[in-house]
Amino acid sequence: MVFLLFIASCRKEYSFEGGNTPPPIDTTRNPSPPVFGLPVCTYCNSNNSNDLWSWSFKMENTIACGKLDTAIVINNRTVFTFFGPSSCSIDTGIVVTVYLQNDTLNRDIPYLYTNKVSFFYYDRVTPSYILISQVYSPFSLILENYNHQTRLATGSFSGTALAPDNHFVNINSGKFKVKLL
Repeated sequence: MVFLLFIASCRKEYSFEGGNTPPPIDTTRNPSPPVFGLPVCTYCNSNNSNDLWSWSFKMENTIACGKLDTAIVINNRTVFTFFGPSSCSIDTGIVVTVYLQNDTLNRDIPYLYTNKVSFFYYDRVTPSYILISQVYSPFSLILENYNHQTRLATGSFSGTALAPDNHFVNINSGKFKVKLL
């Protein structure tokens, strides 16, 4: 017993007072992840038309829109893609590629759903993506009407896309109206 008292009494404590120490870290609240947003485009907010060669979509409460400049059908008419710049920034734009699973664009189609869609909202300056769909996240398109004689296609799209801050965002209310060449 004397031995234990001897060890306890030989222990020396050190302290340092008056130095520059960082403030304690507050661990009681978790910071929220960064939130990515599109800039507000007053033109897109006031333009609700679905004109030929147009596209639009909504992310959170922001609407992006633009004019399509290209729309092509490839691969024995089982794949089509359309793209064009944004109305509020010619340096940004959309590219959508649609893979028809069990159908072709060789006839009139009144309604067709597919979940094989590649979606990009790009930035031409950097060059990089602003939003991009991922293989493992849902993204779908409804071809609401395709007239084979006129080649006019109208439809809607929605899904999740990866933002530059590595968070997924919801894309909804997507619309397009185009003549597929």
